[in-house]
Amino acid sequence: MTAEPEASVLHDVLRVYDHRFLGLDGRQRSRLVQGTRHVLGDGLSDEVRAALPSAYRMRAFCIQHGLDDELERLIRDETEGRRSGAVVVGGRVYAIYPYLRGVPRKDADITGEVQAGHRLDGVLWQGERLRVRGWAALERVEAREVVTELILRERTAGTEHRFPTTPWESGFEAMIEFAGVGAGRWDAYVAVTVHGVRRRARFGRVRDPLLPTEPMPRRIRVPEGTVGATAYFTKGGHLAVKVGGVRRPVPLRTRILRRLTR
Repeated sequence: MTAEPEASVLHDVLRVYDHRFLGLDGRQRSRLVQGTRHVLGDGLSDEVRAALPSAYRMRAFCIQHGLDDELERLIRDETEGRRSGAVVVGGRVYAIYPYLRGVPRKDADITGEVQAGHRLDGVLWQGERLRVRGWAALERVEAREVVTELILRERTAGTEHRFPTTPWESGFEAMIEFAGVGAGRWDAYVAVTVHGVRRRARFGRVRDPLLPTEPMPRRIRVPEGTVGATAYFTKGGHLAVKVGGVRRPVPLRTRILRRLTR
């Protein structure tokens, strides 16, 4: 069996180790674990391991090594929302399970799965600058040094402007200067870096429930002159800023028809 079908089979086998497994009696659990151990054989190949999420790799490790109590704790923690911590080593992120020993780094590696956790706590015009406050971190990783950055990306052209942040309470604050930004629809992103591991995400959908969501207009100066600017939330709930009069892109079909009818 090649790596892809084998990974698919193991994925289907290991996914039943959730709340359904916890609902089985001792005899049923034993039969399921024995059958899974037979399917696992000598263990996971590197190709199959890379195709499985870390949660399934950890289940396979416990099953192979007869760690029944640890397997139950692993599943129970996940079903009850208790996620394990993680540490960054050499630019890779590894999950930490204090009750497990001898876990291969390849099984604990969650670098490809970890994302940026974030929350928007405040957005307000101060003169011609937009003050943004929030919090961001690398999921599951507790670190003393966390570098955050706010990014504005123009929706059509893809141009980006980056703004440093300063500490604010338990999070950060950024002051966005629009003098060098220019007209456009600018979507807000937050980037977080911990020990060389960097993640970025659209910003604003996760926010303080008391934060006002009405559009916030202001007159500001940009390279094109003095224009209107509005900080607002998109239909998806993300923070964005519309600066000046923004032309909507003309569909290709419309452009062709215009040329043909000249």
